Amino acid sequence: MIGAAVVQAARRSAHLTRLRLARQLNVSVTTVRSWESGTIPLYAVPYGQLQQLAQASDRAGTQVGTELGELLLASRCDLLLTGMLNGFEDYAEVPPIEENSAEAESARRLLRWALSGQVPDRYRQHASPRRLLDKKHIGLIAAIARDLQAESHGADLADFGGALVALAVD
Repeated sequence: MIGAAVVQAARRSAHLTRLRLARQLNVSVTTVRSWESGTIPLYAVPYGQLQQLAQASDRAGTQVGTELGELLLASRCDLLLTGMLNGFEDYAEVPPIEENSAEAESARRLLRWALSGQVPDRYRQHASPRRLLDKKHIGLIAAIARDLQAESHGADLADFGGALVALAVD
């Protein structure tokens, strides 16, 4: 979802075709298409390949999505949403959205894009202004976030749930 949108925006900002990016990475066009559609989410892409993607994007002059940390954060946000939508209750690798840090703010922007369609400024020129999740999934995420906020899974996730509720109902 988020990783797919980040990869597509990065490719578009460098004016690369999928074929050209695939050749630079020594992968198939189908692989690049799968990353951009979310069929292969970034959290399923090996770390070394994410490094290569970041480096190739940077060399091509990509204006967004070139930092490895950004790709990893997008993959963590996707892993969180996928886990929530599939009933996993292990939130150990969640982005720190309830914190006051640059990483937390970046994660909030990416999650807000998925949940409300508010494209982060840096991606706006190269991405479609749309929600990355459908309304049914957004409703489910919001319900789970409210449940976390209510401390049903312990007090340690209440702040996280509150931060996620704020993003889901924007």
